[in-house]
Amino acid sequence: MGLTSKEKEEVIPNLIDARIKATIESALVSALKQSDVLAAIVPTIVSAVRESVRASIQDELEKFQEQLLQKERDLKALSSEFTSLQDAYNNLEGKYNDLEQYSRRNCIIVSGIPEPPVEGGTDNVVMELANNKLKCDPPITTQDIDRSHRLGKPRSDGKARPIIVKFVSYRQKSVVMRAKANARAVLRNDNVYINDNLTKGNMHLLKNARELVRGKHLNQAWSYDGKIFVKNLNGERQLITKQAELDIFRTV
Repeated sequence: MGLTSKEKEEVIPNLIDARIKATIESALVSALKQSDVLAAIVPTIVSAVRESVRASIQDELEKFQEQLLQKERDLKALSSEFTSLQDAYNNLEGKYNDLEQYSRRNCIIVSGIPEPPVEGGTDNVVMELANNKLKCDPPITTQDIDRSHRLGKPRSDGKARPIIVKFVSYRQKSVVMRAKANARAVLRNDNVYINDNLTKGNMHLLKNARELVRGKHLNQAWSYDGKIFVKNLNGERQLITKQAELDIFRTV
């Protein structure tokens, strides 16, 4: 039985394609066995592969470079945001410190007053200091003192604890501080010190400022009314509100 017309249309082309493919493969194998053909083809193949690899690597490098640039942009944005947040935090911290210091404006710390084993109270001790040694005018009375007490627990070494005094008003505190300025020699002779009740932040500033004085970077450092002041080597007075303002003097 012969092939139908449809089968001839499907089978005969496939047979021809297979014969052509086999003929081409045989010709290529025979050609590749010849050295002059290989010498002509290999450089072309190597060049094509090299160009393909170079293009692929270039594409990957460009993608990687773009990723790095994006990371750098993201980092700059985060750095800028961090700086803004840090500035906001520092601003809030400064305002909080100012508010806390203002709440202490009626208070002083007295150090160096002997502490007996049994002490009935410190109001009388404060009044004796203010009126007999400082010669306060007008004199300080019990009505001027809101409260006073020793700070901390009794020390095992017997050293006297400082006394914190809160006056009823800022006016009474000012009387004591003005009298203190006129009685420095008496206080120094008795090793008694009267200072503002500073916040932790302001106390740290004053401590660092005094270190600069000892290092000969500043002439003087002190607190007044809860604020920190320094006098530079030229004798100029400056209010200090943050550590950065002190750090400037370290290079002097």
